[in-house]
Amino acid sequence: MFTYFFRSDFSVAISRLMLLTFVTVLPFMGGCGEDDNPIVDDHDDEEETQLHADADGFTLEVDGVEVYRQFQGNHNGGLTVGVGQEIEVHVEFLDASGAVVHVGEEEDEDEHGHDEEEAFSLGLTDYDSAIIDIHLPEEGEEHEGEEHGEEEHGEEGQWLFEVVGLKAGTTQITLQFLHGDHPDFTAALPIPVTVQ
Repeated sequence: MFTYFFRSDFSVAISRLMLLTFVTVLPFMGGCGEDDNPIVDDHDDEEETQLHADADGFTLEVDGVEVYRQFQGNHNGGLTVGVGQEIEVHVEFLDASGAVVHVGEEEDEDEHGHDEEEAFSLGLTDYDSAIIDIHLPEEGEEHEGEEHGEEEHGEEGQWLFEVVGLKAGTTQITLQFLHGDHPDFTAALPIPVTVQ
């Protein structure tokens, strides 16, 4: 074997030797450990599992009427608001079968056995702030038809935001459902908004 390496010039022999060394060592570099194995279930204990939103789409309702639906890459409808007007938009998330899923309402226990609500919130970005303004309600803020003390997502399974029309035009909103500091769900398509 060594005669194969050394019968040509020295630089070619070194290159071949380096290649052989690399190929020999490659299986031991950064291979899958037990933590990387997708077959090993790291979450045998339910206390260790974290809650995540499992949504495949969502609907938007204004005054109890569905105005927009996005589900598994398909969408129809949009938001329309007048200049100087404000609309309250209710968001309902959908599971893989298209049924409403109540995300963000679960409670988890901390290490002392006390219930603590997971930090879920809506994220609305990538819109033209010269055309619309968006308000996310603060916890405990009163909304039309609500009483004090209800959570910021209003009725069971619904999340709220308000859109104010600033000037005529069109824009789009990217919707995310945030779990702490990362999105559990990001809309595949932006929501079209028309201000008239």
